[in-house]
Amino acid sequence: MFDTLYDANAGLDRGIQFGDGHFTTLVFKHGQPQLWSYHKRRLLVTSERLGMRLGDACFNDIAQAVFKTCEKQQNGVMKVIVTRGNSQQGYRLPEQASPNWYLTTSPLPSRFNSSCHVGFADMQLGEQPLLAGLKTLNRLEQVMLHKERAERGFDDLIVCSSMGYVIEAIQGNLFWRRHDRWFTPKLERCGIAGILRQAILDQGLLPSVSIVEEELTDLTDINAMLIVNSVRGVIPVSQIHDKVIDNTIPADLKAFTDETCA
Repeated sequence: MFDTLYDANAGLDRGIQFGDGHFTTLVFKHGQPQLWSYHKRRLLVTSERLGMRLGDACFNDIAQAVFKTCEKQQNGVMKVIVTRGNSQQGYRLPEQASPNWYLTTSPLPSRFNSSCHVGFADMQLGEQPLLAGLKTLNRLEQVMLHKERAERGFDDLIVCSSMGYVIEAIQGNLFWRRHDRWFTPKLERCGIAGILRQAILDQGLLPSVSIVEEELTDLTDINAMLIVNSVRGVIPVSQIHDKVIDNTIPADLKAFTDETCA
């Protein structure tokens, strides 16, 4: 005898059925969500780009829950998930669907090893400009990349698009320095436009940042590399395969190191 797991008449969350949704993950400290204005913008902009009906009332409910949870728990990591809502079987968008949202929390992560040794991923990211930059629920590529990373024994991997352009690390966005100039990849084909990456660009925390399309062979002469995300903060790369590079964190980014940011 089998239990009924799915009632077709009741419908099922499209986030479970199709990955039809998106999320953001933030750090909260001393009862306050960090970089909240960026996370708020991500939730609203992604909903709009995906054509989800996330009205003011729904978003206000989410925001109130975020702040109440932060105030109650004080320190931790929070994940906010938004889906298109429930529907029955089939890809077709429901005419009437109210978004579902979920909020989970977890403890702050332990300090990341400051000697971050990375390699080049064999797996590549598929290119879909329509979804480029968005943090949707479809993260199977990252799941498989983590499997590759674990099997190869690196702390993280530098990942390229199917066209061979450097896009990101598994666990964050990339910045690298060549002489006295900084670079970060274009994210118009694929990849995630991270919260901390955007904050660094908006606030001019690195000098002379160029947004570029470069291949792995272009990284042979770089002097430094940083992996950034809003939970782990700024992680300096000390070694790319056998090449040792400068792992000094720029002064203006020390406030975002994982020791202080997360």
